[in-house]
Amino acid sequence: MRARIAGLSAALLLSACTEGTHPPKGSDDPGVVAPVDPTDVLGEGTEVARPPSSEEEIAVEVPTPMGQAEVVGLASRGLSDVSQVDVDLRVSGISGKRTVEVEFVSPEGHPYQRRSSVVVAKPDATRTLRFSMPVAGTTVATSLMSGKWSVRFFLDGAPLTTASFTLEP
Repeated sequence: MRARIAGLSAALLLSACTEGTHPPKGSDDPGVVAPVDPTDVLGEGTEVARPPSSEEEIAVEVPTPMGQAEVVGLASRGLSDVSQVDVDLRVSGISGKRTVEVEFVSPEGHPYQRRSSVVVAKPDATRTLRFSMPVAGTTVATSLMSGKWSVRFFLDGAPLTTASFTLEP
């Protein structure tokens, strides 16, 4: 009796198997399942939700990065009186994680110092970064590197803005 029950159970399980049977109606390939149209499950309508067509572009406004540099706290301009030069950079229109670089250029036109900083911001936020160049006790003071200095700023390697200041002998 147990053998008959086991045999009937096996036959029942095998009859439930769909592998090797004819494809479902509406399909020529047994491995292809027809997709179901997406519907608006949160709304009360019965319309079918469709993704935007390639002709309909979604307008996403990407702000242009802007930068404004200002030399701050340089009351005295003499090499022997200045301990450091501070430059504030206000950046806006950046999104995500970006790299800001500053390059201090000597009066002779040679890069003197280069630094970088990582900024994380939203497109509508404005960030202020302060970069400093030491003067007292450095080559600037001991080599009497007086004259008009330039400060160049870059955002991810692309030029952003510039500033300048003068150090007198």
